[in-house]
Amino acid sequence: MNRGFSLIELIVSIGIFTLMTALVVTKYGNFNQRTLLTDTAYDVALALHTAQNYGLSVKNTSGGSNPFGYAYAIDFVNSATGSACGAVVSSNIRFALFADVVADGSCDGNDTAISSYALTRAATIASSGGLCVGTGASACTAVTRMDVSFTRPNPEAKICASNGGAAVCGYTYAEIKIQSSDGTSRTISVRENGQISVLIPS
Repeated sequence: MNRGFSLIELIVSIGIFTLMTALVVTKYGNFNQRTLLTDTAYDVALALHTAQNYGLSVKNTSGGSNPFGYAYAIDFVNSATGSACGAVVSSNIRFALFADVVADGSCDGNDTAISSYALTRAATIASSGGLCVGTGASACTAVTRMDVSFTRPNPEAKICASNGGAAVCGYTYAEIKIQSSDGTSRTISVRENGQISVLIPS
């Protein structure tokens, strides 16, 4: 005679199935969040490459006396109330591409804003150490504002930063750390020689 499942066997089977499903969904959600954050980090790196390409090419910018010879830069702000160059609302989710008309390495009223970008997928510039700069073997120092610019004919990056005061230039590397709501982070590294890379933890 064929015997079916008992009530206890059925409950245990459903419990095991529910547990396995919950584990798979949780792991997939974490994997998906990390993948989206990595994509966002590459978007930031692509914006930096755009500034580098504009700086190396002969791009015309309206305004100023030398529209084909300006440096092009990305302005990052790590503040909930700050405003990136030309961005009406910036905070720590926006950054901007601008033409550095006065060639001082930072965005001011004389420069020409070109594009404003927003971090997507609920990513933000990390509140702690989201922007940092360094020279030589020194440790990366946190700053609230950073500008990375490129000028023809050199592919090298000019890195300037400040903590609310006047911008200081001459740094040899910079890092932009973005993070998601679950604390996962990705870091975009910029070297003085023009190398731009996304650092993904193993």
